[in-house]
Amino acid sequence: MPAKGVHVPHGHDIRASGLRLALGDDPRVSVLDGVDFVARAGEATAIIGPSGCGKSTLLDVLAGLLRPDAGHADPGGQVALMPQGDALMPWLTLRENVAMGARLAGAPAPEAVERADAAITALGLAGFGDHYPHALSGGMRQRAALARTMLAGRPTWLLDEPFGALDALTRAGMHDVLRDLRATERPTILLVTHDVAEAVALCDRILVASPRPMRIVDDIRVGGGTPSATVDAVMASLRTAGALA
Repeated sequence: MPAKGVHVPHGHDIRASGLRLALGDDPRVSVLDGVDFVARAGEATAIIGPSGCGKSTLLDVLAGLLRPDAGHADPGGQVALMPQGDALMPWLTLRENVAMGARLAGAPAPEAVERADAAITALGLAGFGDHYPHALSGGMRQRAALARTMLAGRPTWLLDEPFGALDALTRAGMHDVLRDLRATERPTILLVTHDVAEAVALCDRILVASPRPMRIVDDIRVGGGTPSATVDAVMASLRTAGALA
C-alpha cells in the first residue's frame, strides 16, 4: 500500500526486562517467566513459539492491557495492537471501521474517510466500503483490521497473527503491503506468527519462545544466510526448547 495518507512516527526500541506474569485463580498459572528482549527501532521482529506459550499475553502487557507481576515493559511509545480476531465494530461499515484508525491519529472526519478509501482500495477491498462486517469473509475482515492498524499512525505496531485468516495468495499480497509500507515508514513492529517462513520473509530478527511459562531462548538475525538456513536454525531452536513434539 502506498504511504499516501499514512503518517507513522519513526518507532523506538521495544524493551522487555524480567517480565513475569501469572494468570487465573486457585491456582494461578505462570505465563511469563522472566521475558527479556529488545526489538530494535524501525525493525520488524517476530516471536515464534508453541501455541499457548504466552505470546499474545506478552503483546497485551506491552499494549498496557495487562500489568506484569514483575519486570518492566517499554513499548517505545504509543502502540497499535492488532489482535488475532479482527475486532471490527459490527455496527460500523468497513469504511467506518478503517477510518477509525485515522481518527485515532487525529485526522478530521473527511480526511479520515479519504485515507480509509485509499487503504480499502490498496488492500483489495474496493466496492465493499459500505458493507458491514457480517457480510465480509474472514480474510476481508482481517485486511480491514490491518488497514485500521496502519492508519492509526502509532510508532509501535503489535501484530498478533495478522495474516493467519488469509488464504495463501491473499497472504502473499499482504506481505507485499507490509513491505511497501516499511520501505517508506519506519514503525517498530513486533509480529507474533506460527509461520516460520513468514517470519523469515517479513522480519529482521526472530525471537524464539519456550513453552509456557514463556522465556526467550534464542534471538536469530534474518539475512545472515539463505532463507532455508534461517528456517532450519529457528526449527532447531524450537526443538532444543522442547517446543516441538
